[in-house]
Amino acid sequence: MKSSTFALFIASACASAATAQTPEIGKSASALTPVIAAAPSPAKPKAASPQTWVNLGNSLMQQARNTVGQDFAPASAAFSKALSIQPDNLDAIVGMAWVKNSEHNFTAGRQWSEKALAMDPHQVDAHSLIGDGAVELGNYDEAFDQYQVALQSRSDLSTLSRAGHLLWLTGDITRGRALMQQAIKAGGPHPENAAWCQAELAIMNFQSGAIPPAEALATQALAAAPENPRILATLARIHAAKKDYPKAIELYEKSASITPNHEAMAALVDLYHLTGQEQKSQDQSDRLISFHRQYPHPNSALLARFYADHDRELETALKEARTAYEVYKNVNVADTLAWCLLKSGQPEEARRMIRQAMKWKTPDSEMQFHAGMIEVALKHPEAARRCFNQALSMNPDFHPIDAATAGKMLEE
Repeated sequence: MKSSTFALFIASACASAATAQTPEIGKSASALTPVIAAAPSPAKPKAASPQTWVNLGNSLMQQARNTVGQDFAPASAAFSKALSIQPDNLDAIVGMAWVKNSEHNFTAGRQWSEKALAMDPHQVDAHSLIGDGAVELGNYDEAFDQYQVALQSRSDLSTLSRAGHLLWLTGDITRGRALMQQAIKAGGPHPENAAWCQAELAIMNFQSGAIPPAEALATQALAAAPENPRILATLARIHAAKKDYPKAIELYEKSASITPNHEAMAALVDLYHLTGQEQKSQDQSDRLISFHRQYPHPNSALLARFYADHDRELETALKEARTAYEVYKNVNVADTLAWCLLKSGQPEEARRMIRQAMKWKTPDSEMQFHAGMIEVALKHPEAARRCFNQALSMNPDFHPIDAATAGKMLEE
């Protein structure tokens, strides 16, 4: 299913979402805590039904989502307990697929989802989870297929936001943003879910250079989910683009203090440097590397990108990026591998890889910047100029350091 064909379905999906009533807002993240505390535990079970264990697993997964947590073992144990009582419990099977996807074990996630679909071919969440894995693995055509099936059965925040993100990621900016707006309008069972969609739409606006709307959306999202590390980092990125570095640092620091995360920690390295806090920048860099060593991510491209950005451990960066691309052939990993190839003195191969990333027309200024630097290394000034102009025309402040570099390269 190509994006152009998929887009034909969007109008009816939007209409369906627009006429649907907004679901009642359920428990917030803070309200989940007493629910989880009162629930039975796998270690000390009470007489509980399978659905009680499923509800506990879902609450634990929602809590992990709200805090960008990485420990999904408690939720997995709850779903497993439900299955030990009722092996064919469909909700628990889908819950296990959710856990495995969150752990980036997309093979296992797909197996659990397919088990659910064997029981109910129209199970929306199972189709959505297979689509999520396909997005991460770079199988965008399959993701379109899975998301369309999900949308045909149910147009709500979950399905609309996934489809909107995929359309935007593959270059259909207008429809992608429209669907994300519909997802926000549809609402969800937790305030944090709609806030997450607001943060997503804020990033879409940011990449288009629409800073005031992006800031408004991120601010609204943060009001609904003030302790969400990802939303804090989104608003911090916008303040960095406005060159309000103290506020950006404050927000990134809060994000990293709630849950250590790569986005906030890597951004702080650059912002400390830009504000003359060199010791803090170095310490933060060390903390980030230690964080990745302590909690290795299945997708090692994140650390590879950091190394390449800062001209550190370039041999390791290239090795890690290649390893990541063997599994995750998505646009972001392809971009990272191209960047690492360039920094390792292989501009020709870097150019081939950046073209793989750019064929989907993702509206990403950083990717255009990388393409420009590759063309500079290959001594193609006109091609480089086009890339830098494209990056800066999308968002002249896309990155505190790289945007300035792009401007300087254009002058030269």
